[in-house]
Amino acid sequence: MEANEQKNAYSGCKFIIVVLAVLLVGISVWYVRETRQWNSVSEQMTAERDSLSQKLGDMLWEYETMKTDNANIKQELEVEKEKIQTLLQKMRANEKIHFAEIRKYEREANTLRDIMRSYIHQIDSLNTLSQMLIAENKEVKQNLQTSREANKKLTEEKDNLSSQVEKGSQLRVRGIAGEGLNARDKSTQRSGSTKKIKTCFTINENSIAKPGTREVYLRILAPNKSLLSGAAIHTFNVNSEELMYSAKREVDYQNVDLETCIFFDAKESALSKGAYTVEVYMDGALSGTGDFLLK
Repeated sequence: MEANEQKNAYSGCKFIIVVLAVLLVGISVWYVRETRQWNSVSEQMTAERDSLSQKLGDMLWEYETMKTDNANIKQELEVEKEKIQTLLQKMRANEKIHFAEIRKYEREANTLRDIMRSYIHQIDSLNTLSQMLIAENKEVKQNLQTSREANKKLTEEKDNLSSQVEKGSQLRVRGIAGEGLNARDKSTQRSGSTKKIKTCFTINENSIAKPGTREVYLRILAPNKSLLSGAAIHTFNVNSEELMYSAKREVDYQNVDLETCIFFDAKESALSKGAYTVEVYMDGALSGTGDFLLK
């Protein structure tokens, strides 16, 4: 009887040990499986967190590369950069992050990315507009420079034309002939007998010259190049320079050849023998020269 009871007790203990062993094995298997599953999930969460951190870092770098001269946009970009940095700090501070938090951070990151894209669009639009304005400004400057050069050329051409017209309208004389006259107004070549000097010439026809009254000035230079001027001294203007003259005469010029003579009273002048030079001036310029001889 006792032997049977002991045998039954032994069998019961053995059964319990087997059951416990089976349970232990089952628990061990479950633990290992759960541990592997948790490690897998943990690795997945870590990978997603790292990926999200990388995306946020890339966004931060993109913000750093955005360049704009707009002060308001610059300030707004700084605010968005601070938001990204704050989100990164939260993620790095949370070592036991779970999927719910990662999804929350992903939503915030997506919102920040959408905002960033809108700024990229704004900056691209502003840069495009700026480039267009720069191009237009360059074109305007080029057109202005071209206009200035064209105006300068036109001015130069106008000045040249005006100069040519002025030169072309300048009256010229030909056939200048001088001779001495004695006290009876007879022609003489003797310096001692000469009391007057008569100078005759022809004012040339000029269709573009302005018709009307002209002052014709005569300068007679003695052989020693001194000016015959008589007792009185008279001057006229040539190229802003005052010149003395020997005699003058007023004529009425009407764009056709005009024969003209001017007389110089030489009674007060000590005439010497030699070659005399005659210069005729009109309109403030030299119109012609000639010479004659007194013996």
